[in-house]
Amino acid sequence: MSPAGDEAGAQRQKERAEVDFAATEAVVGIDVGSTEIKVLVADRAGVVLSLRRTPTQWHRTADGHSELPAGLLLERVLSAMTDAVQVAERSAGALRVVSAAITGMAESGVLLDRGGEPMHPVIAWFDQRGGAELAALPADLAGEFSAHTGLPLSPLCSFAKLGWLVGRGLPPQRAGTWLNVPEFVAHALGGRPVTEPSLASRTGLLDQATERPWGPALEHLGLPAAVLPPLTTAGTPIGTVGHPGVPDAVRGAVLTVAGHDHPVASVASGVWHGEHLFDSCGTSEALLRVASAPLRHEQRRRLTAQGVAQGLHVLPGRRLLLGGTRGGLLLDQVLALLGRKDQPARAELDRDWLARGPEPGSVRITGAHARSEHVDVRLGGDDATPLDVWSAALAHAMAETDAVIALMAAEAGPHEHVTAAGGWTRMGSFRAVKERSLPAVRYARIDQPSAYGAAIFAARAAAHGDGDTALSAVDIARRFTEHTLDPIGAEL
Repeated sequence: MSPAGDEAGAQRQKERAEVDFAATEAVVGIDVGSTEIKVLVADRAGVVLSLRRTPTQWHRTADGHSELPAGLLLERVLSAMTDAVQVAERSAGALRVVSAAITGMAESGVLLDRGGEPMHPVIAWFDQRGGAELAALPADLAGEFSAHTGLPLSPLCSFAKLGWLVGRGLPPQRAGTWLNVPEFVAHALGGRPVTEPSLASRTGLLDQATERPWGPALEHLGLPAAVLPPLTTAGTPIGTVGHPGVPDAVRGAVLTVAGHDHPVASVASGVWHGEHLFDSCGTSEALLRVASAPLRHEQRRRLTAQGVAQGLHVLPGRRLLLGGTRGGLLLDQVLALLGRKDQPARAELDRDWLARGPEPGSVRITGAHARSEHVDVRLGGDDATPLDVWSAALAHAMAETDAVIALMAAEAGPHEHVTAAGGWTRMGSFRAVKERSLPAVRYARIDQPSAYGAAIFAARAAAHGDGDTALSAVDIARRFTEHTLDPIGAEL
């Protein structure tokens, strides 16, 4: 930040110091997701004051791609923030936001030119462009990519998207800085450009062994190593909010980047230990394994070959392995086939299953690989009852999950703790089957864990801004989650 920027920030903080001290101090957690942008306002004890959301609304291009101008993405964040602050002010009275943190999707981001202007729209993380460029990579670069970056060589990573952009004429020599989406939003609001480790780990531009930019990837794209700003731990203050479009209550608040939404959600769910497994049971069942020790090149190569990524965590000194299945999508489609999609029918099936217990009999589910890109459910067994089919679906989904957990354990050792969260854990039948494969599982029930996790990191940044640098994100999380976790999820 320039001296002029420092002076402006100091002036804003002075003005805020003159605000009525009867105002409720609050933190803001922003989750820029692929489906929705969520803004959560909480007081400094972690009590939620408001939550507002707005669709991300990707633009569909003529050739079927999904993208969004960076400025329009920021406008939607500002709109949701304004709504959330107004709702919080109606419930809490005068409000003074002391800090804001941004989490959200990885893989998506934007190159800023040397003048700080976006050079292209934000490409959705799930967009498949870049596949042809990956297929044309030199053999030595393709062969070493996963061992160094910890990512499968697929169009999902930022490296593939950047390759597509350069191949379509984007001039890499004009590039100044790459920012992932949460980092871009924080910078646009007034923070200095930084790279948060968990987000950097999803780009394909970071060497996991050295935790520095991976030269061969950047050289292939024609980008300098300085295109990645310095690695900065989640929750570190990076400036203050100065954007003219924010509500008055937010101006001058300390800014920070919370990191990738999956590990941020896990922190909000009580996952604070090393060797801890977090099972996020949604449409895509995300399996996040916290590890204390780094992996070797050959371990990363084996894991990525099976679809499991490895990277840095939002908590310092920790690594994570990230895999998943389409098990939730499989279960959802089976409920649709059974005519049990609406909540009353689903609850009835759940009660009947719990009364009878698992008896899949001869029913088998075929044509549905829960880790595949698409799920096509076909059922065998003409005389199968809905309970038989549901038992078979649960067994199939759990077997897929168990296979991914076994892959992780083979390289990182067995997990010591396990926490599950997400919509499927509200079904007793799902929990019963889950507990047979993970007997020590504990459940965290928290709404919007990514946005709430961002609020935790915002509170950490506020504490550090106040000079309390000994307070960690986990210290904040323990205090905050007294309001959000069941007793079994509060402590391990």
